[in-house]
Amino acid sequence: MTLVWGIRKKGQADKVEHAKYLFAQLEEEEAQIIIPSVVIAEFVIPFKTRKEREDVIARMRNRFLIAPFDARDAALAAELWLAGKSGRQMKKDNARVCLRADSLIIASARNHGARVFYTDDEDCFNMAKTIMEAKKLPTIPSNLFACTEKQ
Repeated sequence: MTLVWGIRKKGQADKVEHAKYLFAQLEEEEAQIIIPSVVIAEFVIPFKTRKEREDVIARMRNRFLIAPFDARDAALAAELWLAGKSGRQMKKDNARVCLRADSLIIASARNHGARVFYTDDEDCFNMAKTIMEAKKLPTIPSNLFACTEKQ
């Protein structure tokens, strides 16, 4: 969802603002942003035509490192899924689907060099922090110029 909030700018207003702030911080730091191809697949679903989807993917390739999903990722995703199953309420709607998606995304990000995983989803956060640094979306400082002031 962070990608949808930060790039497409759709969703809860506060989440959109926090995601936009995160992307602005990462761009200012000139951080390499890794986005697993599994996330890209979900992101482009709303686009109606193949041409629109291809254009969006091409623009994303120019801005982000798109991590493919490979056999090494599959092995780690299986481990995460098995370990994560015990920590989730599996009777909730879409629990299996979310667990599967989270395990694929986290495994791909980790195996392709991501050092920090950003999410505001509690279950995804808890899974990610088992194998890498995980962070919630940053809060926006009350002083919008806090990051530019000299200390």
